[in-house]
Amino acid sequence: MIPAASSVRWWLQRLGLYALREPLPKAGDWVLLIDHSVQIGTVKACVILGVRLCDVPYPRRALRFEDMHVIAVIPVEQSTGEIVDAQLEQATRRIGIPRQIVSDAGSDVKKGAALFAGRHPETTVTYDAAHHGAIVLKRRFEGDPQWSEYIGRLGQVKSRIRQTIDAFLASPGLRPKARYMNLESLLKWSRRILELLDRDASGSSSRAELRYGWLRDYRVSIEKWSRWEATVRASVSYVRTRGLSVDSESGLREHLSEVPPELHDETLATELGTFVRESSAAAGPGECLVGSTEVLESLFGKWKTLERQESQSGITGLILSLGALLGNWPLSRIQTALEATPVKHVVSWCQA
Repeated sequence: MIPAASSVRWWLQRLGLYALREPLPKAGDWVLLIDHSVQIGTVKACVILGVRLCDVPYPRRALRFEDMHVIAVIPVEQSTGEIVDAQLEQATRRIGIPRQIVSDAGSDVKKGAALFAGRHPETTVTYDAAHHGAIVLKRRFEGDPQWSEYIGRLGQVKSRIRQTIDAFLASPGLRPKARYMNLESLLKWSRRILELLDRDASGSSSRAELRYGWLRDYRVSIEKWSRWEATVRASVSYVRTRGLSVDSESGLREHLSEVPPELHDETLATELGTFVRESSAAAGPGECLVGSTEVLESLFGKWKTLERQESQSGITGLILSLGALLGNWPLSRIQTALEATPVKHVVSWCQA
């Protein structure tokens, strides 16, 4: 018998609520990842995930859902530094004073983490490497007048060929949000079109010539932009999979030296090396701190997939499902969770 969708929904919520209430060991090596979901209606959710440093999988791989614990899920209508500070303080009741807090440094989270760390000097606050890389790229790209000109011309071509036989030549679109974290596909496409143009103008190449012959005027810029993007992407990948330790700056330098010269920008590599050195300064001997909130961003994406059309009405009780998506769920834990968390507890939490 196939269970009804409503039954599966209740199971996810019950497991998630159990994960929120499940006792966790109090220790001094917890790392907290904190961020807010996109606001839907009047409400957004402050989500705090945790992992102990003794459990991080560096340098084998990046953090995954199964490595993480849900520490707090707090629906809020407004957020300030003081509110975030209180939320972090509340989280310590479950896991003790954390060793590290990692965030994208949104204004309220940045202030709240600073207030918390001011009272707890054993806690270090770290800026997510991907968001830092995006800011670095944004500053460079928006400071280059050829970039906006290039994007404008691509948009004009796309609108002209969208419903023609040349539609397959349309450029990838840039996301309206976090666009500087998603430039790889567009720049790769640009380089491939240039390669196509460099061949004999026959077959599909002649059609590319008609639509994109003007790209040659941007060849030098495309090469420059590609070096910027690839250098940042390689740096973020290093921090995401290796963490932050006393050897991070030298390790990053070695990692970037393996990037092909045509995709390496030395000035930018030096700037990113400085960021990594400053971020890892708080790491003790043999300690490897977390430098990425990617796993939390991915969790938000997974949750939006679960919400689907229900998200149009605002944040729903399915926000509890976040806990069910994290950690390992052997049959024994599932049984314990369902026995300890009846539907009425979920209803009570949603109404609180």
